[in-house]
Amino acid sequence: MRGGTSKGGLLVVLGIFFGTASWAADFSEQKGAGYFEGALRYVVSRYSIRSGKPLERTQMNLLATRDRLSIPSLDANEVFANNAPPGVSSALFRHDKGDFILYGDDMDAYRFRGYDQVLLGMAFRALALSGAPVDMKGPEESGPFLLRGFRTRLKRYQGERGLRYDMYFSGDYNVNWGALSESWLFGNGGLKVPGLTAVLERGEVPVRIEAFRGETKLLSINLMMADEFSVASELVAVPSQKILHSSTRLLTNLAKEAAGLNTE
Repeated sequence: MRGGTSKGGLLVVLGIFFGTASWAADFSEQKGAGYFEGALRYVVSRYSIRSGKPLERTQMNLLATRDRLSIPSLDANEVFANNAPPGVSSALFRHDKGDFILYGDDMDAYRFRGYDQVLLGMAFRALALSGAPVDMKGPEESGPFLLRGFRTRLKRYQGERGLRYDMYFSGDYNVNWGALSESWLFGNGGLKVPGLTAVLERGEVPVRIEAFRGETKLLSINLMMADEFSVASELVAVPSQKILHSSTRLLTNLAKEAAGLNTE
C-alpha cells in the first residue's frame, strides 16, 4: 500500500509538472521590454437579444507605441450614443501631449484635454453609453484561463437591469493606455467600474469582454492577435491638414443634452 501511494503521488507530481510546463510553453507573451509596440487586432460581435444569434462582426485594430495609441476605425456614434461629432471615425491618444483627438475624413478634428475629459466623463455617465449600466458591482475574480493562446484572469461585474460583464485581462503584455486608464472614464468622474483603472494603469490587455442579459449574450470583443512591430510615427500622428477644434463647447452641449437641459 505504501509503495502504491508513493507511486501514485509521484504520477500526480509529474502530471502537475508537465502540465505546468506545457501551459508555460503555450501562452503568448510580450517579447520586447517596456511598453508594447505594434497592433492589437480585435473582433467585435453583436448578438440578437431574442435569438442569441450573431448579428454582425467587425474588426477593430489598435496601434500602440510607448507614447501613443491610435484607433483608426472607431464607431463613434455608438460611443457617443448617436450624438458623435459629424464625421468622426478615428481616435488618437497622445500620452506625450496629454490629450486625445477625434477626427474623420473631413478637415475637422476635436481635441480633448484637461477639463474636456472631465466633461466627456460626465456626458458618458449621463448617456450611460447607449443603455449600458452606469455603475457596476464587483469584480468577482477567477482564473487563470487560456483564451486563444493568451493567459488571462476573469473579472466579472454585475450591472443594472440584469446585465453581466465578463472581462478577461492578460498581464503578459504592457500597453500604455494613457487617458483611457484615468478616473474621468472609469472612476469618480464617469462610469463606476471598480478596479478597472488599476488594471489599465498596470498596462494589462483585455483579451475578451462579454456582455450578457441573463443567459443571453449581447456583445463580445475578442483579441485575435497581438502583433509586435515598430510602428511608423505617421501612423500615430494627427493627419496633415487637420484643423484642431477645442471640444469644450461641444461637450458642454452634449452634457446638457444628456441631462435634458436647454443647450442654447
